[in-house]
Order: sequence, then structure tokens, then C-alpha cells
Amino acid sequence: MENKHDFVEVKLNGRSHETPKAPQKALQIRLDQNKTAVIYNRINNYILDAFLKAAFDHDA
Repeated sequence: MENKHDFVEVKLNGRSHETPKAPQKALQIRLDQNKTAVIYNRINNYILDAFLKAAFDHDA
């Protein structure tokens, strides 16, 4: 018996036609009395990591 691979077409439910949702506030951090940082839900991981390291460098 020969192993033959079947090709199956897969269609998603219109995901490519959706308009991207506007970013929403995910987190708000008060850094000190005069500084507040707002993090939005669509932030890239490397940017978030760099921000957290810079904002909280005294904890390292």
C-alpha cells in the first residue's frame, strides 16, 4: 500500500477582510508622582521588555 498525501483546501472565516481593531489600554502604571506609563494591548514583546527594563532598572 502506497502512502499518498491528500491536499485539502482550508478557508478561514473572513479573517483577512476584518479591519484591525484599535489598540486598547491594557495596563497603566504610575512610576512616580509625576509619571504614568500606559501599555496598550498590541505592543510588541521586545518593546515591552525594553520599556520594563528601563522603567524598573533599580530592581535589577
